Amino acid sequence: MFLAIKEIKHEKLRYALITGMIMLVSYLVFILSGLSSGLQTLNSAAIDTWGANAIVLNKDAQLSLPQSVVNGPDVKRATDAGGAKLVQFGSLVKDTAGHKESVQVVGIDQKEFIYKGLKVENGTTFKADNQVVVSDNLKVDGFKLGDTIKFANTNISAKIVGFTKNANLNIAPVIYTSIANAQKITERPGVVNGVVFKDAKPNVSDLRTSKVYAINDFINALPGNSAQTMTFNFMIGFLLVIILIVITIFLYILTIQKLPNFGVLKAQGVATKYLVKNTLFQSFLIAIIGVGIAVILTTITALVLPAQVPIFISASYVAVTAILIVVMSLLGSLIPIREIVKVDPYTMIGG
Repeated sequence: MFLAIKEIKHEKLRYALITGMIMLVSYLVFILSGLSSGLQTLNSAAIDTWGANAIVLNKDAQLSLPQSVVNGPDVKRATDAGGAKLVQFGSLVKDTAGHKESVQVVGIDQKEFIYKGLKVENGTTFKADNQVVVSDNLKVDGFKLGDTIKFANTNISAKIVGFTKNANLNIAPVIYTSIANAQKITERPGVVNGVVFKDAKPNVSDLRTSKVYAINDFINALPGNSAQTMTFNFMIGFLLVIILIVITIFLYILTIQKLPNFGVLKAQGVATKYLVKNTLFQSFLIAIIGVGIAVILTTITALVLPAQVPIFISASYVAVTAILIVVMSLLGSLIPIREIVKVDPYTMIGG
């Protein structure tokens, strides 16, 4: 595609503007997708670490774990089938240094699979009711290993014995404690909010007031999760359409300006097929360059942003989005190509 490259070199400013536009919009798409993934991670990262595929909740809880209360017989049936009990509630904790943070407290049983699969990056897992394992996000807020934290509106305190990664739920860091301690904090002895299973179709039946749900249904029902995802997907889709429209306009204007040149080339025997390939290659080249620069900028941005900004750049998502942008760029060249095919060399040269 010698002609395409030579033309880009000759019209550096014009093609630089198109490339810059693709780069900026691609960068915005990548950042938005990273923020969307980051917010989803803040919503459900802890659930992903449980390795659960199904959950038992009260039928009337509307898939809300804190609002659910599973009765005793249903809890026994579920745990007998291999389930792991959960107690969840929101709280405010503070340490002796005065650091405060809103958290989600999750009570788990030390004999069940969530506790056994809990990965601690610093310290150890809790061994007693007055010990907790907390999300490493609390490090940013000043909490340290060995700190004693107190739960708001109670006289109950606990010692941080470990930090775990990716422990967020409902956009708040998670504190893991024993079920007995969680029930003590809430002053609701014996209350279990839900039971989760590794098996997607657990062998549990005869539930009285509870029901088995797929874990994905539970995640989608988390407050704001579906709305956030739909909003970001709409914005990303809209930006892809903008890329298509702008590239079409730019290339159409350039093509109209070059129609006399195309007429001369056709009169000299240059095949229409060659000119079409030339335009497609130009679109492909500027899209690849623009997307490539955007990927580099996105990576740098993700590295320099503070930990408080919930951004997660997925290589697979970036790759798929980059391909979509390139495809949109190629589609944007179809209308200009139609003009190239229609051009009459005799008319263009005044024949």
